[in-house]
Amino acid sequence: MNNLELNKIYCESNLDTMAKMPDNFVDYVLTSPPYNVGNNKMVETKYNNYTDDLDDYFNNQKNLINELLRVTKKHIFYNIQMLGNNKVDFLNLLGHFKDKIKDIIIWQKNMIPHIEAGVLSSSFEFIIIFSNDRPEKKKFYDGNFRGNFGNVIKTLNSHSNPFAKKHKAIMPLDIPRMIMQKFGKCNDIWYDPYMGTGTTALSALMEDRQYVGSEVSKEYHKLSKDRLKPYLDQLTMF
Repeated sequence: MNNLELNKIYCESNLDTMAKMPDNFVDYVLTSPPYNVGNNKMVETKYNNYTDDLDDYFNNQKNLINELLRVTKKHIFYNIQMLGNNKVDFLNLLGHFKDKIKDIIIWQKNMIPHIEAGVLSSSFEFIIIFSNDRPEKKKFYDGNFRGNFGNVIKTLNSHSNPFAKKHKAIMPLDIPRMIMQKFGKCNDIWYDPYMGTGTTALSALMEDRQYVGSEVSKEYHKLSKDRLKPYLDQLTMF
């Protein structure tokens, strides 16, 4: 395990963190990579995966997903929105990993009007489920549901974001919490290679799971630690 600690967010490249992991080290991955648009382009230092060509979003994410598949026992929940700057690369990723895609969840949100004429307004995002657990089958053998969990998740965009000035696109807590409730069991290890402000880690704490995270941005790393501290302090009291 190379001294890798559980319930810790590492301030380093996700590839550096995963290099410390043996095969099948984590049970699940839940993450939302940068979408390669605006301030979230892969060329930004805070999203550096140490690839040879940071403009090459496809190869950047292909290398990431390959390594995630190596270290993960079950499933990778990969949240992404298809936009102008990532559309071709995103579709190429789906084709490249077609044999590892078990299913796709649609995260339906309030419609966000597009300011440019002739462009469809966006009202959903994808959660691609890459899997090592019989990906050719639709059945989830670790699923905690029977007829009561659909492949369309509806949420509002009005969730509280205490970090809006620093990070405008955090995932609402009810999404990862719901996924953790529906898959696996207590004390499973969930990894997030783009931890951001700590949403996956906080969800893991709330759902009695363990976590490991990577975040190259020192600013986001501090935000996530500050966000988790009250919950970790509360746990140590009991």
